[in-house]
Amino acid sequence: MQQTFERPAQQGSVAEVAGAADAFAGALAATAADDPADRFQGMPSDGESRPVFEALGAGGWIGLHWPARFGGHELTPFHSNAVEERFGYHWLPLSSYLLSLKTIGNALLKYASPELQERLLPDITAGRLIFCQGFSEPQAGSDLAALRTRARLEPERLIVSGQKLWTSCAQLADWIYLAVRTNPDAALRHRGISVVVADMRTPGITVRTFPTLGGGNLCEVSLDEVEIPRSQIVGELDAGWKVLMGTLDYERITSEKVGVMLRLIDGLEPLTETATDRLAVARLRGQAQAARLHGAHATQLLEDGAAASAESSMAKLSVALLAQRVVEVGTQLLGPAALLERGECALLDGRLAALSRAVVGVTIAGGTAEIQRRVIARRGLGFPVA
Repeated sequence: MQQTFERPAQQGSVAEVAGAADAFAGALAATAADDPADRFQGMPSDGESRPVFEALGAGGWIGLHWPARFGGHELTPFHSNAVEERFGYHWLPLSSYLLSLKTIGNALLKYASPELQERLLPDITAGRLIFCQGFSEPQAGSDLAALRTRARLEPERLIVSGQKLWTSCAQLADWIYLAVRTNPDAALRHRGISVVVADMRTPGITVRTFPTLGGGNLCEVSLDEVEIPRSQIVGELDAGWKVLMGTLDYERITSEKVGVMLRLIDGLEPLTETATDRLAVARLRGQAQAARLHGAHATQLLEDGAAASAESSMAKLSVALLAQRVVEVGTQLLGPAALLERGECALLDGRLAALSRAVVGVTIAGGTAEIQRRVIARRGLGFPVA
């Protein structure tokens, strides 16, 4: 991973910057191709690699739309979306990038104090600081308001105890972005929650790593009387629900997954033999374009400071359903060979087979399809709460 890459142009159209990203990602992917932990990841968003994250930082590809004072290039979020799509197309392991920049970094840029921003954001853009996200718990997955991790308040600090599950990148992370309950007596569950950040080296933080069937890892993070300064609260005390919902709006715009789908659609297209097959693949391409447009719309709403939860959920759900459809159509077209990841009979470099394993979870992870539909119904269509 010692290869030197060109930095992106400070100015340029979305297409020009995306073209440069395509060349960069192709070269970087070649350097990571032999890593078995990433080679058979069904979704690049699940792949973890500190060397790749560092290379993205050294190449100037982290924080394209961020202010220059934080190491950004002051382009637009649409430049970032297009670049992430190309990164996904080349199957780069992106979990560290997506957590540190797209989800948590963007939330810090919006909600964190100037002091926290100055402390953390430049190291993210430089590829030196990886975040993990501590939201899910044994009794709080999609129902995030049920979280039980407690923060006891003291004059200058919070004392945090609890447990977090499914914490991607925790074994690599330098810092963690935590949802904690700071007021257990609040009248409503989603009130009395705060968001804090903490150095992973803080005493009392323990990480357990579990390898997954498809490659990569998931982690469990235990928090035992962890002391966190009050200055590391993101947003206001007891007002973390707003921060959490804003964070998820960024997380659910999954441009990199659009790139993954286009990679497989491009691979399937020349393997079609009948008009029916060609029509099926053409429909997949149309659905990929629709998913891209959902992401663009949600991005515009966020850029305008408007409510984006419904459109972000549409963006996430459209890609998740497309992934399932790509596996279904690809398996129908290719037959059993579609499920071979290795060997001379494997097709599409084994990528479709890898996706077929991962696709089971795409409508579960990051908020189930049912949750996304509920958000769309309530916040997008104005349906009453049942």
